Amino acid sequence: MIRIKPSALFSFFAAVSLALGMASAQAQVNGKRIAYLTATTSNPFIAALAATIQSESEKNGMAATVLTSPYDAALQSQQVNDVIAKGYDALVITPISERGIIPALVAAKNAKLPVFVVNSPVADGNDGLYESFIGEDHVVLGKLTGEALAAALKDRKNPKVALVTGSLAEGVAPRRLQGFKAAVAAHPEIKIVATEDAKWDTAASERIAGQLFARFAAQGGLDAVYGMADNMAHGVILAAKAAGVPLGTGKGELVVVSSNCMKFGVDHIRNGEQYSTATQMPVRTGKAAVATVVDFLNGKPVEKHNYLKMAAITKANLAEYADACTY
Repeated sequence: MIRIKPSALFSFFAAVSLALGMASAQAQVNGKRIAYLTATTSNPFIAALAATIQSESEKNGMAATVLTSPYDAALQSQQVNDVIAKGYDALVITPISERGIIPALVAAKNAKLPVFVVNSPVADGNDGLYESFIGEDHVVLGKLTGEALAAALKDRKNPKVALVTGSLAEGVAPRRLQGFKAAVAAHPEIKIVATEDAKWDTAASERIAGQLFARFAAQGGLDAVYGMADNMAHGVILAAKAAGVPLGTGKGELVVVSSNCMKFGVDHIRNGEQYSTATQMPVRTGKAAVATVVDFLNGKPVEKHNYLKMAAITKANLAEYADACTY
């Protein structure tokens, strides 16, 4: 007669129970349809985020439809209405306009369509229109970048800094700027001498940076530039090379910092051409978004603000983040 230890039986039944629980959870979401509304996938971050949401949805037995807009807020609002009319089970959205999307989200609320906001927040005071926000706190991302800049400039006297930003009309960029300025305010020797809106565009960032270098050349040049995303920092670096401005953290060199990571930033940090970037990784965000949707559809509580872990990335910790930031 074979005797089985009680502990072994407990482990066996626990494993069986876990497997049955996972199967039950899978069954509850199997066949559900979600819509992901976002900006154009010509943006590498958006493309990777959308692809991850689709693949993670499929792994959970759901179907995800991606609808994009060329930064057209009115079109995205109409897409929300279409999603409501077609009876989707959940709406995942990266808003084009934090204020312009509100009426459409009110319509979704009235239709009892659960909404999950990803990466880009809606206007403050509208928490009741969505189940969860998934992404980074952009004020914190800006603060981390400001602190990294201060560390890179600690040995300079009255350094001059220019900012090349994303769209300052609303949304992500003003929040990052708020955090950045708060961090820099603790270092009154640092002077912000220019703030230019490049609307997240690489070519515009390169053109604006070239103009800034020419403008401040007679004043001894700039000490640093904050390019708000790595593609924008890339434009700044291209302009610096074209203007013969040396890059790095040494005396007379231009310090470049950014606040969300891409392959551009990984490569430039490795080469000593960029001092820092920060964590904003689309695969991680996409996985967290789908996991939140699955939990909600399975009746589990979800966090209203699911802020993902944030950190500044420099050469010192680049190895930890390089793969996740390369897309």
